[in-house]
Amino acid sequence: MQLLFSISFLVASLAFTLHGWTTLDVLDSLGRPGAGFFPVLIGVLLILTTGWNCVKELEAKRALVNVDKSSGADSHNGSHGLDTLVVAALIVVFLLGFKALGSFLSMVLFCLLFLSWFNRQKLVFNLLYSLLLPAGVYLLFAVVLRAGLPAGILDFH
Repeated sequence: MQLLFSISFLVASLAFTLHGWTTLDVLDSLGRPGAGFFPVLIGVLLILTTGWNCVKELEAKRALVNVDKSSGADSHNGSHGLDTLVVAALIVVFLLGFKALGSFLSMVLFCLLFLSWFNRQKLVFNLLYSLLLPAGVYLLFAVVLRAGLPAGILDFH
């Protein structure tokens, strides 16, 4: 399951980078970074990291198969299926609520729900992280970079 997820993420990274490269200008007419520079840079970094992850997953799978063959054990492990579905559902909810709830509130909600599922023992950490990370992202994109982020129902600018 992890290998399949890694491969699908690599394919998505390739598609993202190709889309950015073909539809956006990486450099403007003066040779400065254009609108596509940052997406292509992120895409290349995603390809490198997801490609590396695929290689490591293949090595781990081969090692597990070799150990299982020598011990006669079954190598199938479906324990991450529910976690994968939860993450996918949270991402869908985040994307659907991004404009309606606004960028800040949807990020806080996503972080809080995500950490509540995967880090149940640390409530104070979860609350702090769920507030501070979105605040930092909001400050970076809305204040420093002046990117237009959705205000949502709170009209938070």
